[in-house]
Amino acid sequence: MIMTERGARPSASQPLQAPADMKEMEAMARRAWRERGIVIVWPERIRDEWDRQHVLNIASLLYGKR
Repeated sequence: MIMTERGARPSASQPLQAPADMKEMEAMARRAWRERGIVIVWPERIRDEWDRQHVLNIASLLYGKR
């Protein structure tokens, strides 16, 4: 079996770094959607209460309670 290099992984001594700011988070979300079809939703940005609750219910079903 041939192992391929996938890039450096952070070691236990190197904690993962959070994105610097909201602008960077939004850029990551945009890239995730365009390149992978992954949707990232900030519930507090959904103005309609019914829509927000629906999204939260779906997320809870798929990924568990927060």
